[in-house]
Amino acid sequence: MRQALLILLSAVCIGVVLTATEAAFTVHRKQTAAQSQLVQIMNLLEGPSRNALWNLDQTLADSIFGAATALESVGRVEIHDVSGTMFAATGEKPAMVSDFRRRMIAPYMTAERTLTRPGGTEVIGRLVLYLKPDSFIQDARATILGSVLLGLTRNLLLALLLSVIFHLFLTRPLIKLGRDLIRVRPDSPLANPIRVPRFHENDELGYVASRINELLAQLHRSQSDLRQLATRDPLTNMPNRVLMTESLNGAVERARQSGRALAVIFLDLDRFKHVNDSLGHAIGDALLRQVAERLQENLPPGHLAGRLGGDEFLIVLESMDSADEVTNLARRLLNALTRAYTIDGQILHVGASAGIAMYPGDGEDSVSLMRHADVAMYAAKAMGGGTFKFFDRAMTERAMIILRTEASLRDALADDALHIHYQPKIDLETGCVAGAEALVRWNHAGRMISPAEFIPIAEETGLIIDLGYWVLTQVCRDTASWHRRLPGLSIAVNVSARQLAERDFADRAIAIVRRAGLSPAMFTLEVTESVVMRDVANQMVVLNALRLAGFRIAVDDFGTGYSSLSYLRQLPVTMLKIDRSFVNDVPGDAAIAATVIALGKKLGLTTVAEGVETQEQYDWLRQEGCDQAQGYLISRPIPAVRFEKEFIDPNAGPTLRLVGAVE
Repeated sequence: MRQALLILLSAVCIGVVLTATEAAFTVHRKQTAAQSQLVQIMNLLEGPSRNALWNLDQTLADSIFGAATALESVGRVEIHDVSGTMFAATGEKPAMVSDFRRRMIAPYMTAERTLTRPGGTEVIGRLVLYLKPDSFIQDARATILGSVLLGLTRNLLLALLLSVIFHLFLTRPLIKLGRDLIRVRPDSPLANPIRVPRFHENDELGYVASRINELLAQLHRSQSDLRQLATRDPLTNMPNRVLMTESLNGAVERARQSGRALAVIFLDLDRFKHVNDSLGHAIGDALLRQVAERLQENLPPGHLAGRLGGDEFLIVLESMDSADEVTNLARRLLNALTRAYTIDGQILHVGASAGIAMYPGDGEDSVSLMRHADVAMYAAKAMGGGTFKFFDRAMTERAMIILRTEASLRDALADDALHIHYQPKIDLETGCVAGAEALVRWNHAGRMISPAEFIPIAEETGLIIDLGYWVLTQVCRDTASWHRRLPGLSIAVNVSARQLAERDFADRAIAIVRRAGLSPAMFTLEVTESVVMRDVANQMVVLNALRLAGFRIAVDDFGTGYSSLSYLRQLPVTMLKIDRSFVNDVPGDAAIAATVIALGKKLGLTTVAEGVETQEQYDWLRQEGCDQAQGYLISRPIPAVRFEKEFIDPNAGPTLRLVGAVE
């Protein structure tokens, strides 16, 4: 309606201008016609009027006037002599008209022409002609009024016609175009493309519609690319966490409707971090791509595998008939992943651990199934990796214990609520204190929590890294003054596999000791035999860096693992600690303890017996040539203040009194 009114107003304005132009043209035409008529009349009257005036013939003058006044437009004719005296006249002088009317016809109200002597140039008078203005005005008014009425009628019809044409060929197509735009779906732009209006395929409106469709096509391609980025892992092109979660939701709904079982496998690579740390992320990425290819090659049709991030993968198995079928498929996938990988000429071996959760027994929604499969995967890793575990409720309880313990342990670290106790080591030859082992203790909510409870959890959650740095820092703070009184004192600190796997562990450990104004030579870092042998190549690099800085290296629990003597000779080890299980057997069954002591002597290593609780064990070890001993016979682990008072204070004397076995 607004467009129609605008068109109507525009047409009326244009019509008014045209009508005014036509009226002006009509007046001009009338003026021209009147001027021509006036000239003709004057031409007719000039000769007779000259003769009548020259001959003073009144009769001739009257006949001239009669002929002139017979014309409708002539109002009065006058003949004046040369002196201005009126010779003859006829009719009354027309009344003066208004200014507007005079401006319009003034040139035609009067006309005057000079009369000369017949046959000569001597002026004898003048002829004056008066016209009737009303005749011209009425004629002009009628003509203008007709033009205005005709113009308005024409303009209105033209406006209506233009409104209809614009509505049919512009407004309606634009409205349809707008309605088509409203129906465009943002998530699927090409589902309702813009229709090119009929009869507008090759004009501007069709061009606009075509460009809008091209824009929608570009938007569709952009959305497809964005969805690809949002739902696909860019490294492996597998479904990512978002798409896997959506797919699992759909699979759960289908399983609920069909009543068939559904399995979720949460899979994590073993020792993948070592590949990244030792060979670089480029090799690690290439390895992940090959792992993804093997998973997809060995996964039957109808099932889905995706990468959640890092080295974690999720597999959704639909329409499973039994747990045995899931077991066979899980074993098949793990076997495929354990085969050697060749990347840039290097042969790599990695395994995988997997956790399995079944619908509906282990969860009735995607979140529960993924969480429980994740818990089962960690249980598989706790068994040493390279295997799979089905979820059971006990795992959830353990996971909750781990979460609570981890949270409390983090708070204890932040609040300095942990304590270091020291268990002395005795030189068996002199009976003097040779060093001590630093052991962390945690008093939580009035209960002393055993390291056997929280150290494995710290290992599993990675909190052992921060805990290890805290212990080393606290030990340096406690022992800063002891070394001035006992220069040969060596404090042993336990180091975990997670710490040794850190690239910057050696640098940070050296920095902590030197920042305290101490020398790394004052400390012994104890690593268990199983930790050293788990990843000899990588551990050897870190241990060599520590030994080069001055730290002493001890192998704890020696004899309980699967040591290779060739590796033992290559590692920068300075001390062997005989496991308490072998010390408990002496002096009755002392073969293993005696072999370790002899091995230490052959390799030039210091041997330390731990868990010495009886005088017989003490005497036998001393007799066999063991270098040092620690255990309850000598002392329990005690706080730093008490250790300093009983073992560092000069009043304690050079020889220690054995306290005897303690139950």
